[in-house]
Amino acid sequence: MALREREARVEARRGRIGTGLYATDAIPAGATILRIRGRVLHWRVILRRKGPGKDNCYRFGPETYLDPGDDVSRYVNHSCVPNAGVRKVGRALYLFAAKSIRAGAEITFDYSTITGDDDIWTLRCRCGRSTCRNVVRNFGSLPLPLQRRYVRAGMVPAFILATFDESPGRRATPNH
Repeated sequence: MALREREARVEARRGRIGTGLYATDAIPAGATILRIRGRVLHWRVILRRKGPGKDNCYRFGPETYLDPGDDVSRYVNHSCVPNAGVRKVGRALYLFAAKSIRAGAEITFDYSTITGDDDIWTLRCRCGRSTCRNVVRNFGSLPLPLQRRYVRAGMVPAFILATFDESPGRRATPNH
C-alpha cells in the first residue's frame, strides 16, 4: 500500500522545546500523516477545564473541539514555518504533509490555521524560525499573503474560514 493511502509512521519524543511528533519514515507532500482521534466536546466543556488538558485540543467545528486525550496527535507542535496542515474530511480531522518531510524531522503545523475569528486564545511562540511571529493568534491575525497561501494549500478547514467576516484582511480565499 502506498504511503498516500495509509497513515505515515510517527513517534512522539523529546525535542528542542519539549515533546513533539517526529516522522520515522520520509513523508511525501500531500500524504496523510495521521487521523487525529479523540472526543468531540463543546467549547464550554473545554473552557471549564483546569490545567494542561485543554491545551492540546483541535478546533473541530463552530462550537466544538476535538480532545485527543492520549492520542499521539496531542504532541504536534506549532511552527511559523510548518511542514503539515490539518484538514477536516467528513466527521474526522487529518494531519497531512504540506511539504515533503524527511525521516527524523519534527512534524509541525501553524496553530493559527485552526483558530477562528471568535478565538481569543494566544500562545507565545518558541519555534525559533527567523520568521517567527512571537505570538500565535487566530487565523485573521495572519498577514493576508500568508492567509492566502494557507488557504490555497488546503491548510485551513472551511469551518475556520466561515468564522471570519468579509472585511479586508479578515478572511482569505484563493481568489482574492
